[in-house]
Amino acid sequence: MKRMFLFVALALTLGLVAGCGGDVVKQMMSNPEMKTKIMDAVAANPDMAGELMDRLMASDDTKTMVMDKIMASGDMTQAMMSRMAQNQTMVDGIMNMAVQDSTMRDHVMTLAKGMMMMKK
Repeated sequence: MKRMFLFVALALTLGLVAGCGGDVVKQMMSNPEMKTKIMDAVAANPDMAGELMDRLMASDDTKTMVMDKIMASGDMTQAMMSRMAQNQTMVDGIMNMAVQDSTMRDHVMTLAKGMMMMKK
């Protein structure tokens, strides 16, 4: 992992020093092998991956893309719901947002009544 990161850093440095006569980022993005190595290096480094996520969530467009990707993964969606369900503040927030819509409020009330009937 460290060797891969050093390889990518060395390649970037050499590219910048050599003045390749073009945009280094464009050159890397046009080379699928280099692109894969860079993404693998970022994904393998928790600090870099976290920094990338912070940058992706800073823009509305990329934030929406991240949410869409998470929601498209059944396992990830389940994990997010599980994490939220274990936090009372998050459940309160979800419930407060849900009941702002009259149709959803009726649904929530039906669920609550069903839970009350099951309890008896």
